[in-house]
Amino acid sequence: TVDYYQGGVAGGGKPSPILEPENASFFIARAATYRDCSISTVRGEWYVQRKHAEAINNAFDGGRQIMVFFTVGDSQHIQGAALVTSMASYVESADHPHRKRSQSKKAVADGEGAFCYRFQCEWYRTCELPISTALEAAPDLLLPTSLTNYCQDMKSRTGEAVMKAVWNSPLCTLYESWTGGDYDDDEAAAEGAANHKTNPPPVGEAILTDFRCPLPDEIPWPTIPGPGFIFGCNSQTMDECLGRGLFGLPAHMRITAAGIRPGSSIFLYNVSEKLIFGIFEALTVAQMNLEPKAFSKNPKAQTSPFPVQIQVRISLECPPIHDDDPVLNDILRARVGGRIGPLTFAQTEALASLIASQCGALGYMTEYRRGVESGMPNVQAPPIALPPRKIVSM
Repeated sequence: TVDYYQGGVAGGGKPSPILEPENASFFIARAATYRDCSISTVRGEWYVQRKHAEAINNAFDGGRQIMVFFTVGDSQHIQGAALVTSMASYVESADHPHRKRSQSKKAVADGEGAFCYRFQCEWYRTCELPISTALEAAPDLLLPTSLTNYCQDMKSRTGEAVMKAVWNSPLCTLYESWTGGDYDDDEAAAEGAANHKTNPPPVGEAILTDFRCPLPDEIPWPTIPGPGFIFGCNSQTMDECLGRGLFGLPAHMRITAAGIRPGSSIFLYNVSEKLIFGIFEALTVAQMNLEPKAFSKNPKAQTSPFPVQIQVRISLECPPIHDDDPVLNDILRARVGGRIGPLTFAQTEALASLIASQCGALGYMTEYRRGVESGMPNVQAPPIALPPRKIVSM
């Protein structure tokens, strides 16, 4: 397996702790946001409802190892796995509704009560495993949903199959980009502001343990909840890419592009000019030779030199970002093997937000999203190429 990303302390390639899966218990939990998973990797804890706490405690009392897989909202991916290291205990301060919903919009699974039972856990791997791949490995896998349960148990053989799929999935790091304003405490932040200083970015090994989470009131550019992708071109093929609305990859990257689905955020890297363009939206999954003659100088070509292809459309037309941009390099700092390839959701969201800020669209989107969430009537969409059709709440 090729590790497309270098994992940090939460996903640094540690082997699975479960050697006898037939004697272990497995669960899959549905997280509301990627931020929840990022925080969990740092704090080593997770909250569940009472019913699921009882199931976990029964397994823990029986001396069984317990592994929990995590999936975020509608991301259609499994984001990682953690080993439960304590029983789930009641936390009074967390005994409150976890979502601000009206009774008419309340999810069925919310009826199980508040997420006020906490257990300690140790993350062993973070990834972006497509649910479709997990289902191929474990066809009887039941996924947690808001209409059923936010935490779903599974049979040992199912858990073993999912575990193997997770460990065969490329590592990724669940982090948010460094902003320069993150301090360890309020006093340090006040001192930094007074002296017009910023907290220095992480260097060396600290980069692999820097799990920054977005601020609770920070509104990023709305992207589909799932990984994105950076395609490549050069000055000779860029016009064809944009003219055809078709991006391509070499044949050996077919598996790498398997996570792309309609709606995924796509970016285009011009290797000649060292510029990243966006934001594009995938209209198809990656397929072989949608246009066999594309990117070829041979009019009789039977296959394209870049046969792994997707169709795209412009989601937001913005000035490009240069390859040496410090914020760009911070967002992509965990990448290995060059710019072209898959992005984690955190990288996708951060890169889309960076590009959107180039043309002022992020400010418009912030006002638009706040208006939608507050229930204001006749909210005007921002003046961009193709406003997001729906703001997805995870």
